[in-house]
Amino acid sequence: MRHHRFDPRDLFTLQDRMNRLFEEAADRRPPAHEDEADIERADWIPAADVYEDEREYLLALVLPGIKRDGLDVSLDEGRLVIRGERAAAAGLHTRRAERPQGRFVRTFSLPDAVDRAAITADYRDGVLLLHLPKRGERPGRSQKIDVR
Repeated sequence: MRHHRFDPRDLFTLQDRMNRLFEEAADRRPPAHEDEADIERADWIPAADVYEDEREYLLALVLPGIKRDGLDVSLDEGRLVIRGERAAAAGLHTRRAERPQGRFVRTFSLPDAVDRAAITADYRDGVLLLHLPKRGERPGRSQKIDVR
């Protein structure tokens, strides 16, 4: 009998899958209360990877086909919010569509260790890379992040 050695990274993978499952389920159900109707809705949720080293967190979102000027990345009350839209091909009859279309929103809570003023964003080859440098000071309230 073969034994599988426990790898703590498996827990992060499971947590990420569960978070995406809950996010997708929340997007599909109708609002239960009037207050809930004000929550921003999305048509799809882009996949994301989060990495960390001693200097920074690196957030990578897979966004093929999204134009750079159509991305909106901002900080609001300690949350990183990425918004955008993938429009359907204009003037073409869709025979098959496997890539999600419409608006997307992805929100991440940032740890206090992130230096919010030093966050940078790069968009290349359909991948949005957000560099979140670490620091020990308290965060600011709200900020806009330019995508290069």
